[in-house]
Amino acid sequence: MNFTIEPVFIDTNVLVYARDERNADKRECARAWLAAITDLGCARTNLQVLNELTRWILKNEPERLLRDVQDEVETIGAWGARPIDQDDTELAWLVRKNLGYQWFDCLLVAAARLAGCRYFLTEDMAHGAVFEGLTLINPFRMSPGDVLQRN
Repeated sequence: MNFTIEPVFIDTNVLVYARDERNADKRECARAWLAAITDLGCARTNLQVLNELTRWILKNEPERLLRDVQDEVETIGAWGARPIDQDDTELAWLVRKNLGYQWFDCLLVAAARLAGCRYFLTEDMAHGAVFEGLTLINPFRMSPGDVLQRN
């Protein structure tokens, strides 16, 4: 199977589902996506996602050692830990105008676009929506092979 190697931005909800023991189907699906895009070296994220994930882990996995949480988040940070800047904010206004999402979602779409991503994995926004060449994909509606496989 041949795969394209185009950057894929990962929303916090995909990272959360990959660890959530309450929903086995979504957990396995999220893990399949993460395995595929990390194997290809095309996973991307930003500091906003890392901070949201950190908050979720600290709230929902309080028994974890702080050092372990920090190590995990720093490992994921290798996919990108760029903070939101003025360019993101300016582009987020256009995302808001065109797609009408909540502000923090607009910032993430802008960040993904500015990171050169072709796809954005998220459950929280409209599956199939496109913004300036960035396609939003609900990872629970399509498999990695459906999206990444070259036709």
